[in-house]
Amino acid sequence: MNWKSGRTLAVLGAVLCATSAALQAAAPEPERWTDDRLLASYRELSARGELESAIRTPALPGESPEPAFLGALAWFAAGNPDRSGFLTLTQLDEFLKLQVGSYRKLLEARVERGEENDYPRTRTWKLIQKLTLLRNEMSGTARAGRYPYPDTPTTASGDDPWEREHTVRSPEEFADKVCKGSFERPVLVKFGNTNCTQCMLFEIIGSVKAFAENQAHRDVDVYKVWWGYRPDASFAAKIKDPARLDELVKAEGVRSSPTFVVYRNGRRYPCGSAFPDGTGKDEHLDSCLKQALGDAPLASVCAPAAVSSHPPVRR
Repeated sequence: MNWKSGRTLAVLGAVLCATSAALQAAAPEPERWTDDRLLASYRELSARGELESAIRTPALPGESPEPAFLGALAWFAAGNPDRSGFLTLTQLDEFLKLQVGSYRKLLEARVERGEENDYPRTRTWKLIQKLTLLRNEMSGTARAGRYPYPDTPTTASGDDPWEREHTVRSPEEFADKVCKGSFERPVLVKFGNTNCTQCMLFEIIGSVKAFAENQAHRDVDVYKVWWGYRPDASFAAKIKDPARLDELVKAEGVRSSPTFVVYRNGRRYPCGSAFPDGTGKDEHLDSCLKQALGDAPLASVCAPAAVSSHPPVRR
């Protein structure tokens, strides 16, 4: 081969590589699906043989999940092992396959037979969403198809006095424990949806209670507020049928789960999402508690009269 032929081939190769890269860059994102859209499109997707493909491409949340959450999710997908290790893509795909199959059966039961299964169906759908996030993370070159999980012991599933005392049951109880209580000391509230995967893991490892009982937070009161569908017997929380305060949650502007909010002097300081570990440590929540000072908006469910009748507490 002469130098001209070699040069021609090199140029041609470069053009082909550039064209391939451009085509890959221009490839459209796969269509993403929600539970509502799958319900509406079930028959059409089934007829085209595209139902499972749609289930496997769920719409994903815009915010990146905390590494601590992904680690706990990897531990859960690995079968709740009693020691730290690594989840493999093979393990994850097997677990994800089970969830996709379960969701497909629930979707079929809802559409074909009219079964009322909103709680188990949406709970399974939320889990598929989070497992897809984890799979995307594991598929990157940096992870090489593995994700580490910590040594994560589970907590007892029986009746727990702390859970009874710190799970809010009514707007009146919220006004007393959170609104009035926030004039004595900071109050941290975890707003959780009953079908929230992250909240489910909180309950399995007991991390919200652990945060409350950590000595670093001895000057903070911690409560849980639930919202969403009435759960079934598989609900992981210690309180198996908690009151769902949907209207209160909506009034507080909570739209996603879990959402943490600090209350101080009747005012609300949103912290967003977080994931305390089994020892109750979470740098994001600690930072939010320290910054919960100043003239934040009055909590919508804390009466202005109650605020004006209490002198502000600064700590």
